[in-house]
Amino acid sequence: MGEPAFGILGPLQVWASGAPVRVGGPKPRAVLGTLLLQPGGFVSVDLLTEVLWPGGAPRSAVANVRTYVRTLRQALTEAGVPTEALKTEASGYTLDVASGDVDLLLFEQRLDRARNECEAGDDAAALRSYESALGLWRGGVLQDLPPTVVWDPAITRIEELRSVAVDKCLETRLRLGEFVPLVAELRSRLTEDPLREDLWRMLVQALRDSGRTTEARSAYAEAEQTLAVELGIEPSEPLRAVGEEVNGYAARRRTTERTPVCQLPMDVPDFTGRAAEIAALERLLSTAGRQPVVAAVSGPPGCGKSTLVVHVAHRVREAFPDGQLFVDLGGLGEQRREPSAVLAEMLRALGVIDSAIPVELGERAALFRSRLAQRRFLIVLDDAAGSAQVRPLLPGTGGSAVLVSSRRRMPELPAYHSDLGVMERDDARALFGAIVGPDRLRTQEADTDRVLAGCGSLPLAVRIAGARLANRAGWTVSTLADFLNDERGRLDQLQTGELEVRASAELSYRHLPEPAAKVFRVFGELGGEAAAGWLIALAMGRADEAAAGLETLLDEHLVEVVGTDSLGLHRYRMHDLLRCYARELTDSEPAAARRARGLRILDDLIALTRVANSAMPTRFLGVLGEPAPPEGPAAEIVPVVRDKPVEWLETERRILVSAVESALRHGEVSRAADLAVELAGFFDMRGYYDDWLRTHRLVLDAMPVHSGVRAAALLRNLGQLHLYQDRYDDALASFDRSRAIFSGLGHLYGEAVAAVGAGSVHRVVGRLDSALTEFTDAMHCFAKAGDRHGEAVAHNAIASVWLERQEPDAAAPWLDEALAISCDVGDRHREAQVRRRIAVLHELRGEPQGAHRELERALGIFDDLADTHCAAYVQQSIGELCLRQGKAGEASALLVGALAVQQQLGDRRAEASVACLLGELHRTTGRERTARRYFHRSLSTWRRLDARDEAELVDAKLRSLR
Repeated sequence: MGEPAFGILGPLQVWASGAPVRVGGPKPRAVLGTLLLQPGGFVSVDLLTEVLWPGGAPRSAVANVRTYVRTLRQALTEAGVPTEALKTEASGYTLDVASGDVDLLLFEQRLDRARNECEAGDDAAALRSYESALGLWRGGVLQDLPPTVVWDPAITRIEELRSVAVDKCLETRLRLGEFVPLVAELRSRLTEDPLREDLWRMLVQALRDSGRTTEARSAYAEAEQTLAVELGIEPSEPLRAVGEEVNGYAARRRTTERTPVCQLPMDVPDFTGRAAEIAALERLLSTAGRQPVVAAVSGPPGCGKSTLVVHVAHRVREAFPDGQLFVDLGGLGEQRREPSAVLAEMLRALGVIDSAIPVELGERAALFRSRLAQRRFLIVLDDAAGSAQVRPLLPGTGGSAVLVSSRRRMPELPAYHSDLGVMERDDARALFGAIVGPDRLRTQEADTDRVLAGCGSLPLAVRIAGARLANRAGWTVSTLADFLNDERGRLDQLQTGELEVRASAELSYRHLPEPAAKVFRVFGELGGEAAAGWLIALAMGRADEAAAGLETLLDEHLVEVVGTDSLGLHRYRMHDLLRCYARELTDSEPAAARRARGLRILDDLIALTRVANSAMPTRFLGVLGEPAPPEGPAAEIVPVVRDKPVEWLETERRILVSAVESALRHGEVSRAADLAVELAGFFDMRGYYDDWLRTHRLVLDAMPVHSGVRAAALLRNLGQLHLYQDRYDDALASFDRSRAIFSGLGHLYGEAVAAVGAGSVHRVVGRLDSALTEFTDAMHCFAKAGDRHGEAVAHNAIASVWLERQEPDAAAPWLDEALAISCDVGDRHREAQVRRRIAVLHELRGEPQGAHRELERALGIFDDLADTHCAAYVQQSIGELCLRQGKAGEASALLVGALAVQQQLGDRRAEASVACLLGELHRTTGRERTARRYFHRSLSTWRRLDARDEAELVDAKLRSLR
C-alpha cells in the first residue's frame, strides 16, 4: 500500500481504497486501538476487559468482548482486510498486518532509515526521512479514544520516539545550515520547555552561524540566566562552549545563588484590628502547594484594603521563599496599568531579559506561568480595576499565591473573596488611640466616640482625623468632634497631607457609568436611613436605570445591602462619608432641577401613602378622598403596598416623617399636610404619638390660616391624639374647630368624623347627654354622605353611651345594627370594635361567658390585622374579666402582656390602668409587696398625666395596704 490502512498516530483511522472506513462504536474502536498498539502481538481478553471497563467489568464482559470483536471483524472484512488477519486464540486475540499498513510501524521504519542515512553522512537524505516519519503524525496517539492506563507504557514509548525524531531533525537541519526555519522552531519549543540546554545550544549556534551574533549573545545570556534562576546551576559544558565562542572569551564560571525577590512596600507600624480577616487570609495562603491560591479583598474606598493585603503579605513572607512581587495596578486612577506591561515588569523581576520577553500578551502570560510553575512566589496586585486586568497575571500551577485588592467585586475571578467593610468600633478606637496617644483616649472617651461616629469608623477617615489631631497641640478631641459634626463641612476636615477622603470618593465616582452616577447622587438627598430600591427609582424616574445603577454601586462597594425588610425588599445604605460627597454633588446641581426632583419624589410618596392608608383595616382618620393611581416607577410598588399596607408604612415610617419635614422646609405646606393626614391612621394603629403630634403641629404652624379641608383634617386628627393623652379641653377645641371648618365647606363626612371625636370627649368626661347628641348628629351626617363605614362607627358610639349608663337593653339594637353594617361592608376592624362593646353588654347582663367569647373574637380579628394597640386593649379587657371571675393565673398572664405592649407603644393612660389592675390582682392573692409595686407604678403614671381623680383612687388602694 502507498498509505497505511491503519492509523493510531492521531485519531484512530481505517482506510480502504483511499476512503475512510467506519468501525463500530467506542467499544469496538477501543478493541482495535489496543490491538494496533502491539500489531502482531497477543492481546488477552483480561487486558481488553480492563481497557473497556476501567471501573469494573460487568458479568457479561467476556461475551461482550466477543460481540465487539465480531463487529470489528465484519468492519475489517468490508475494508478489504483478510478475515484471518484478526485471529481468535484461547484467551485473547492477535491482529496480523503488514508493516506498511500501520502508521506506527511505518514511522519506526522511516526512523531506522533516517538513522542509517545519518550514520552514512547523508544529512540531506536523513532530513527527508525524519520529516517523512514525523509527517505521519496527525496529533496525539489515539487522541479520540478515552485514555486508559493499559495503553500508557506503549504510548510513552511512541511519544519518546517522536521527541527523539524531532530533536534529530533539528540537529540535522542545523548541520545543513537551514537556519531561518530552525530558529523559529527552536524559539517555539523553548517557550514550552525553557530548561532544555540542548535546544539553547542549537539556538545560539544557529544564530551565530547565520551571522546574527548580537542575538546569539542575548540568547546565551538568557539561557544562562534561566538556568541560574530556575535550577541554580551554570550551563553545561556544550552550551558554555558555544557561549564562549559567541562572546569571544571564556565565560566566567561562577556559582549562582538564587536571591529571593522582595518588592513589598513597608508595613504600617500601627496596623490595628482586622483579626478575623487576617486569620482567614493566612489560612488560605497556607494551602498554596500543588496548586496556586488567589485571594481577592474588595471594599469601599478608604476601608484599608491595600494596607491589609500588604500587612498580610509581610506576615506570610516565610511561606514563599522564592520571593514576593508587588504591583500597583492603578485601579481607578489615571495611570491604570495594562496587563501586558505588568507582565513585562514581573518577568524582569524573575530574571528574564528584555529581548526574551515576548510581544504578545498571551505569550507573556504563558512565559510568566512557566517561570512560576516550580516556585513559591507571593504576588500582591494592589488596586485592581477588575478581573480582566488580573486574570492574565495569575499563575497556572505550582505553589505560588496571589493577593488582590480592588474596590470592585470580581466574582468571575477564580479566587477566595473577602469583602472588607468599616472597622469595628473597638478597632477604630484602638487605631485612633495609636495615632493621638492613649492618654487623650482615656480622658476624652465620650468625645472620641463622637469623632469615630463622624468618621463612620472608616479606617482612612480615622487615620486622617487622628493625624490632624496629633499635629494640632491646641486642639482637644472635643474640638475635632465639633468640626466633624457638620455633615456639609465634614469632608473638609478629613484631609491631611496626601490623605483625603473626598479624593478617594471622587476617584470612585469619576469612573461610574451615568446610571450608577445618578444613583450615587440620589443617595446625597437621602438621610442616613437604609433605602429600598423603589425609592431610588422614584428619584431617578426610571426603574430600570435605578436597578442597573444599584448593581454597579454594589459591585464598586459604594453602597451595601444592609438587610431585607418585612416586604422582602432589599435595603441599601451608603457610608455617611460617601453620602457627604454625594450631597456635595447634588448641591452643585441647578436648584430648579433639584426642586423638580424633590417634588416628584414627594408626590409619589403621598400617592403611595394614600394607597397604603386606603388599604388599611381602618381609615377613619383619612378624609382627603380616594387615592389616584401613581404613575412611573411608583406604580411598580403599588401591589406590594396595597397587599401589606401596615408593613410598608412601618418600614418607611422614618422616611415618610422626614418627607413631611422636608416639604415644609421647601415651603410645600399643602403637600406636607396631605402626607401628614394620610399617616395619622397608621400612627393611631401603632401608637406613634410623638410622630403624630410633631407632624401635625409642624404643618398647622406652617399654615397662614386654618381653613380648608387639609386644616380641618389635621385638627380632627390632632383632637383624637389629645383625647388619647387625656388633654380633654385641647381635644374638644380641636374637634369643634375642625367641625366648623368642615361644616363651612359642606363636607358632610369630615363634619361627621369631627362630631364623633367631640362626642368621645364628652363620653369620657361623663357628659353623656352631650355625647349622645354629638353621636346622633354624626350618624345623620354619615347617612347623608352615604358612608356606611361611618354609620357603623356612629351606631357603635351611640351604644357606648347607653352602656355607660348601665342600660344594656337600650344599647343592644344599636350594637346589632353596628355589627350588621360592619359585616355587610367588610370592615373587620370596626367589627372587632363593636364586639368589644357587645362583650360589655354581656357583662352588664351577667353573662361572663358571652363576654369572653366576644372578646376572644375581637382579639382574633385585631391579631389578624396586626393592630397591636387595639389588641392590647382587648387583652386588657379579657384580663379584667378573668380577674373578676377569680381566674388569677389567666388574668396575670393577659395583663402582663398588655402592660408590655402599652409601655412599648407609649400609651401611658392604658399603662396606668393595667398596672392598677395588676396591683388589684396581687392584693387579692396575698402578694402585697408586688401589689404595692404595681400601685406605685400606676400612681406615678396618673400623676404625670395630671389625672387627679384616677390618682386619688390608686392612692387610696395603696393606703389600704399599710
